[in-house]
Amino acid sequence: MYVITYHRLEQAEASRPRPVAAESAQALIELLERIGIDFRLSEVRGALEDVLRFGSANIPDIWLSDEEMIEKGLVEG
Repeated sequence: MYVITYHRLEQAEASRPRPVAAESAQALIELLERIGIDFRLSEVRGALEDVLRFGSANIPDIWLSDEEMIEKGLVEG
């Protein structure tokens, strides 16, 4: 089981992390692909290695608008 947590930037400190579950490694990869993660980037590959080694990681430079989050099925509209 993997849990992706994301924050809404415009709500600053009042914002709470919002988890999205992926129940297998394949589901995690599919979720990251839906978000638009580019697996060719070394930073992304390094973050995935950290997930496997340490259980968590930050993937840099992921910025999605509310509309994009809804389109990608990460939140309900």
